[in-house]
Amino acid sequence: MSFEESDHQYEERKTPAGFLVKVRLSKMTYVVFTPRGPEVPKGAKNNSIIVPVPRVVFLGEEFNLSHFRLGELSFVNVKSSKLIIPYQHGGSRDIKTIFLNSGSESDILPVIIYHFNNIKEIHNLSEQGVEFHHIVADETLQRNDLVSLKIRYPNVNILILKKKIAVTQDPKAAMLPDEKGENKPIDDSVGIAMRATNSANINMNSDNPVFLARIHLRNLELEKVKQLLFDFNLGVEDITFIRTFLEVMIKNINNKEELEVNKEKLKTLDEIFRLAAMIVKKDETDFEIELEKGLQKDVAYMIYALLEKYQENASNIEEEIMYWEWKYRARRLM
Repeated sequence: MSFEESDHQYEERKTPAGFLVKVRLSKMTYVVFTPRGPEVPKGAKNNSIIVPVPRVVFLGEEFNLSHFRLGELSFVNVKSSKLIIPYQHGGSRDIKTIFLNSGSESDILPVIIYHFNNIKEIHNLSEQGVEFHHIVADETLQRNDLVSLKIRYPNVNILILKKKIAVTQDPKAAMLPDEKGENKPIDDSVGIAMRATNSANINMNSDNPVFLARIHLRNLELEKVKQLLFDFNLGVEDITFIRTFLEVMIKNINNKEELEVNKEKLKTLDEIFRLAAMIVKKDETDFEIELEKGLQKDVAYMIYALLEKYQENASNIEEEIMYWEWKYRARRLM
């Protein structure tokens, strides 16, 4: 009998740090008991001590989760309130980890891990009535599939894992476009930062989104520029700088063929960032005018996903309602 088929049983685990984790198997919820009594995790709704066991889905053919009993209860280590989930990827034997917030002080917590090759399998899981909380996917996930997941499962935390970045030694690679659109040598400090991104996700190794935008734009990696909206809490000044770079590329004063080919995509990207600035400023009047005028379908998809991010992080109920209303109107334009 699997854990999920049990009715009135509990699984208990005493941790090295002195906590007692008690899982109710029929509901797949747990409570952490401390020497002071039941724990209320940070961020718990209604200060509840009862927590759903996190269900984590790894999405992609190249993941190896053979060290877990997939679909069944497991226990993982916790550090600084973050679940430590080990995995392998891309045929490598190296053990990598992701960290997921738990809000708990316990050093061990329960999880249920799944591994699917495509989103259809996730939909099948959902149709069986199984709720999940996190999706971990590699960057081969198509943008349309990502948007589909965000729309269908608005409360699920979706993490995109980037592949290694190969840093070329070609001198031209150590160039960035200046304000005139010309390639310009980068200084030593930037070069060091770029070399430090080898074998890592560049978005996770810099806290400067404007710098990252210039790199991605130089390589015409427009999807990575979009991702900056989700990887960072961009300020209006950041967005203004990024739009300046886009404006230079759209004007294409040097008549570069690759910029001409991508001109419409660059315009669409600029429109997304223009609207994003209104969202960041909470500019209700101007943003609602834009919604009333209508948005391109591609723009509406991105704005919906961005509004979802801001709704999840709203600081009060009024903001949350505002973002929810904007999401509803954006969805009708998709």
